[in-house]
Amino acid sequence: MDQTPLFERLGGRDGIRKMAERLLDNHLQNPRIATRYENASTDREQLVDGATEFFCTGLTGVPTYEGRPLADVHTGMNIDDAEFVAVLDDAIAAMGSLGVGEREQAEVLHILYSMKGDVVRL
Repeated sequence: MDQTPLFERLGGRDGIRKMAERLLDNHLQNPRIATRYENASTDREQLVDGATEFFCTGLTGVPTYEGRPLADVHTGMNIDDAEFVAVLDDAIAAMGSLGVGEREQAEVLHILYSMKGDVVRL
């Protein structure tokens, strides 16, 4: 089995940024969650930058993410399970459209799902 770190298998920072861009595009087109972005206090570029740095920090251990903790960001949003699943679906679609392999998709989904407690019903 390939021992290359997930960060590298996803294409490094550039690959993760492309995934963040595609994921945000999917969210904005997804009627289940698009309304969450209508009154966002940050613009598209800031959202993509934040997501990119969050995942790069998580995958490399190098602390480049300077945003608020995940639970703090989502507190008060009362995101439900169906919205969380919609986010996961959008992530699968984003990765698939960029040719990310099934193994890497499964690893990313595992990571995203592990964050559920910091996102849902806060």
